[in-house]
Amino acid sequence: MPRTVSQTESRSPLLLWLIVLLGIFGLGWLSTAKAAGITSSELPDLVEKILPGVANISSTKLNHVMTYGMDQYLQLWGVPKEQPQTSMGSGFIFSKDGYVITNNHVIAEADEVIVTLLDRKSYKARIIGRDDKLDLALLRIRDDKTGAVPPNLHIVTLGDSSKTRIAEPVFAVGNPFGLGHSVTTGIISAKNRTIGIGPLDNFLQTDASINPGNSGGPLFNMKGEVIGINTVIFSKIGQSAGLGFAIPINEAKAVIEDLKKFGRVPRPWLGILGQPISGPLQAYYDLPIDHGILLANLVADAPGETAGLRIGDIITSAEGNEVRENAEVEREIYKKKPGEILTLKVRRNGRDLVLKVKLAELPKLDRLPQGII
Repeated sequence: MPRTVSQTESRSPLLLWLIVLLGIFGLGWLSTAKAAGITSSELPDLVEKILPGVANISSTKLNHVMTYGMDQYLQLWGVPKEQPQTSMGSGFIFSKDGYVITNNHVIAEADEVIVTLLDRKSYKARIIGRDDKLDLALLRIRDDKTGAVPPNLHIVTLGDSSKTRIAEPVFAVGNPFGLGHSVTTGIISAKNRTIGIGPLDNFLQTDASINPGNSGGPLFNMKGEVIGINTVIFSKIGQSAGLGFAIPINEAKAVIEDLKKFGRVPRPWLGILGQPISGPLQAYYDLPIDHGILLANLVADAPGETAGLRIGDIITSAEGNEVRENAEVEREIYKKKPGEILTLKVRRNGRDLVLKVKLAELPKLDRLPQGII
């Protein structure tokens, strides 16, 4: 009688190949890590050194609600009640002065922020500054009793994200699902990744597991240096799918001093509203090019109008880079500071012009029409 192969036996070759592949990838990661200056046996020692500098962030927002009831005379009465809403995230200490970096969305609208370290000591944090454009927040912790910066803080080292290479091994540390300090490993999958969530899209992509609660936590290279701030995941189920995105640490460095000094990042603006050049617009304006931003509106006395921009102008490049949508113009604007000059190439009535625009500080957002940059 022919031998019947069980379901378990039929899967055994597949299982064997999976084990082989995992071994190959595991050895590949370890050899890459070794090339980066660390062996597999040294990684636990490195992680042990940096863990005390990573923080769990708990933010609480008090929602004011009314609770209702009836008295003995069946009269309806209401009592105001504060209902706390708590969210979890991560961060890291980068200064002996007690400064902590996290994502802005971790502490947005928070009434209280608590920073908990590896030794389980917790401190109330003061929000020093926030930048919703880059999604960063700067916190500072002090001892509740003495008001002084806690002694013997462990500080993480900020690296140089411009030197990060694709396929370089990395590890993430954070507070996934509120479970506390957790470490995951992976590689840099891509650099300069744009994912369509804002004009400052310029992420490091990693396959190191990042989940809800990891936001604001550090992404380390194999020297134990922070090269990114874990911020976004792509997932249909709300947990890691191998697509995590981190803000390059160099971008955070560029705004930290502004956050300390102003509590915000003074960002420039043009005061324009544009729309991408489509096929019909290209034909209507008889354009020899297929890119550009058609100006549909200008804010009075804003930098764009002051520099000579007109409704109907087509911005074809900013700082020498071709533009096809508003976000690309906005990205070039945000590379500057208020008072600096932005160079635009503009097509007007069939002629190309070069305009130098002196940028001014972006006014309060609630005063701006939607879509204005």
